[in-house]
Amino acid sequence: MKFTPYIYDPDKSIEVYKKTEEFLTQNTEMKSHIEELGWIYHTVGMIVPQSMENFWSGHYFPYLDSWDELQVSFTQVCFGLYKQSFVSLRSALELGMLSVYFNINNDGHNAVKEWLNAKDNKEANTPRAEIIWKILLSNNNIKIFNDKHNLRQTFDNLGYLHNYVHTKGAKHSNSMGLFKSNSQTFEEKLLTKWLNSYSEIISLVATLHLLKYPISVIRFDYRAKFGIDLPSFGGLDEYNIDKVAKILPDNYLKDIEEIAKKDPSTQQTIEEIASFPDLTEEQVDEQIINLDKISVEHEEGYIQWEKHQKSFLEMTGRTEFDEQTKNRMEIIKKWATENNFMESKAKRMGWDIPDTKDKN
Repeated sequence: MKFTPYIYDPDKSIEVYKKTEEFLTQNTEMKSHIEELGWIYHTVGMIVPQSMENFWSGHYFPYLDSWDELQVSFTQVCFGLYKQSFVSLRSALELGMLSVYFNINNDGHNAVKEWLNAKDNKEANTPRAEIIWKILLSNNNIKIFNDKHNLRQTFDNLGYLHNYVHTKGAKHSNSMGLFKSNSQTFEEKLLTKWLNSYSEIISLVATLHLLKYPISVIRFDYRAKFGIDLPSFGGLDEYNIDKVAKILPDNYLKDIEEIAKKDPSTQQTIEEIASFPDLTEEQVDEQIINLDKISVEHEEGYIQWEKHQKSFLEMTGRTEFDEQTKNRMEIIKKWATENNFMESKAKRMGWDIPDTKDKN
């Protein structure tokens, strides 16, 4: 659809997206790197502790909105809206840092309230960079690390993103690009520049979260103590630690691990968890069954749940469930049959949900 007199129209963006898609299809390493960065940032969100006290408080909102901004930025760069993609990166950086800023004293559920609710007062304004860094460096772990690695300089090096927000000349405007006409165009160099900026932001924000919550780098078999019901206290599975480490500069993880070893709160928490008895195989099985029952009862019903289990089996390249899984499925099927949970909750309740499947 055309809209006169607009030149930056949706059709042009769709044309650019097709060229972006073609380029990324041919450059699989770049595509994989973009996906990997997304999963790394997803893992960063697992570091921020959640509790009954703060779960609905908004302390998690800065991280969530930073992730939204990163995704919006990616969408914009795919459609050739490069200036806007860098503006969203700037917002993502600021929000990612605010995630640590508001939670610096472990009272984010209170500290975030004025800002979160956009109150009409000075205290509710988004703090300037100098204030953010003053608070961040009040944390001993961040200060020690910054003294050695100069995280503040890393942030300052990203200062050019501010130029896109305020359009500092043609270089930071909608006119940037080698092949620039007066509308959207695909620009390989700008896509590469965006990816470099994206990577640097995730690295910095991840580092700050690891330092604020150093328990996140402790390698411990939490599943032996908690099974699948891992509490959200900041600890990560070992493979998630290795995942985040991929984006960190040399020696960052090693130095954060050293800080974690000397952090009293981290060591006290690990000692407490280590004192818990290991769960038995039967207890873990019961956890899995209870979780699956929730899905069956409140969402898809047993029939659809079983189909999903089989689809996942095929994705893993296997043709048959192991005996332990078969036994669990039999228990859930018997329970679902007895309680009339074979169909989805929507169907059982008679809710009129449109069929989204292609009927052609």
